[in-house]
Parts: sequence; C-alpha cells; structure tokens
Amino acid sequence: MLRWRFKLLRYYIPFLRHKLTEGKDVRVIAAEPASCPKLTRGQFQYDFGDEAGYTPLIPMFTLGHNFAPANIHAGGLRYHGAGSIVSQLMKDGLMSAYDVKQLDTFQAATLFAQAEGIIPAPESSHAIAVAIREALEAKRRR
Repeated sequence: MLRWRFKLLRYYIPFLRHKLTEGKDVRVIAAEPASCPKLTRGQFQYDFGDEAGYTPLIPMFTLGHNFAPANIHAGGLRYHGAGSIVSQLMKDGLMSAYDVKQLDTFQAATLFAQAEGIIPAPESSHAIAVAIREALEAKRRR
C-alpha cells in the first residue's frame, strides 16, 4: 500500500500546482480493488493504521481497522485505509477513484501482457483496467 501512495503522489503532486494556481484541467484517478474499496466506499474519519489499534489515529478514507477482505481475494492491496494525503486530496475533490472487480483486473492485465509483453502486478493491473476504461470512454465521446 505504501508504494502505491508514494507513486500516486510522486506523479500527481507536480500537476496539482498547475491545477490550483493556473486552473489547468487535470484529472487524477486512483484505482483500487472492489474487494477493498477504501476510497470509493470507505468513510473519511480518524482510524488506526493497524488492525490491533496500537497506532495513533490517522485521518483517512477507511473501511475500519478490523476490515478483512475475502480469503479468496487476489487483487493485491489488502489494507483497510488510504494514506492521509491521498484521503485529503480525495475529500477536497482534487482526485477521484474507481474500484475494479477482480476479473476485470485480470482481463486488463492479460490484454496488457499480450500487447506489451510485460506481465503487470495485480496493483498495477487495477490502474491498467481504469486506463482502458477511460480510453474507451474518450473514444465513445468523440
């Protein structure tokens, strides 16, 4: 989960300045598994960063620190909450999120592997599925 947050922020934060100061039309979309939909179905509240409740309370979009996905979950990220910076950006409407079902993720990964010759990780496959969805929607609008 930590790597996902840093990657999102590393690429998004430089564009945020242009969006806020110059009014540029920048859309940032987070992708997450439908089995752990913290940004799309979680609540923004203070929650523990661990399941045991030992950490300080952190503001985040969360499914609750006692959340556990189904045992058959193979989508990668299993953490109950989103990072506090990502959560605040989402709360402020500076980004959006989609949740992707596991089979849609695997179909997108298969298509990507066939087209590019690279087998993506489950976490990356969620983003690939959303990118494909956005591209098809843009094509439809033309």
